[in-house]
Amino acid sequence: MTFSGTVKAELCNAPIDKYKIEIAELCGMFLFANTFSANEIKITTENPDFAHRASRILKMLFGFDFDKKIVPREATKKHSLGITNKDKLKQVLESFGFDLTRSHTVHLNGALVEDDLSRAAFLRGAFLSGGSIMDPANEYHLELVTSHYYLVREVKALLYELEINARITQRKGNHIVYFKDSEEIEELLTRMGAPISAMGVMDAKALKELRNSINRRSNCEVANISKTIDAAAKQIEAIEIIKDTKGLETLTPQLYEVAVARLANPDATMTELCEILGGTVTKSGLNHRLRKLIEISKGMR
Repeated sequence: MTFSGTVKAELCNAPIDKYKIEIAELCGMFLFANTFSANEIKITTENPDFAHRASRILKMLFGFDFDKKIVPREATKKHSLGITNKDKLKQVLESFGFDLTRSHTVHLNGALVEDDLSRAAFLRGAFLSGGSIMDPANEYHLELVTSHYYLVREVKALLYELEINARITQRKGNHIVYFKDSEEIEELLTRMGAPISAMGVMDAKALKELRNSINRRSNCEVANISKTIDAAAKQIEAIEIIKDTKGLETLTPQLYEVAVARLANPDATMTELCEILGGTVTKSGLNHRLRKLIEISKGMR
């Protein structure tokens, strides 16, 4: 099952009880459905739990079911739920505050989402019907898709009242409310009734941060090793020049000791070289002597 399917399965387990909350959820389902008009309401979904939930809420609120239901025999095929009966449509539309016989513009009725519970229920219905979410292990992206222009702006305003920031875009003639911030997605999932899925986003984020931290540390270690190798190569080159030009025996005892140790241990780090020298020189002192050898070699090039 996809992560989006997991979220919807969790949302479908939310209790169905109060009229005010369920009318808001059903409104979210229908406004973000495949078709919402004065002539037809149609939902197409691959999720049997969602199809069952939509049917249960409709029966609870109005005492009737969808007058068109296609229930596939195979799990991979889509459920189709529809209302075309004029009397049923009239009851549903009026409960949402619509009269689409006068206006074809679809708006969100603010009276249905006056409190936070109703707003959360509306968003739950909207996500079940027209929403999807990427696997947070790959990308943070949640979106709600509808064909209604004004609706996405009103939903964005509703989300703002819940202190959740959303963005709006268009794709293939549809209008989309979407989220890219992991914390905004976590908050939205929690409010809609999917706290376990929200924890899944948090876990994915923590794992990404851990991997990034390990990668940064690894890259830093590789960079330090590379610097050490480059520095050692320059030091050995300088010592070889001195050796071939005047001979190492012309150096002071302190520089001679360091030069011989470096030639014998080309891969040693500064700390290891200090230990090889028996701790007679500090890391700072060793670095100073090696720089001195490089300076001497420059005059011999």
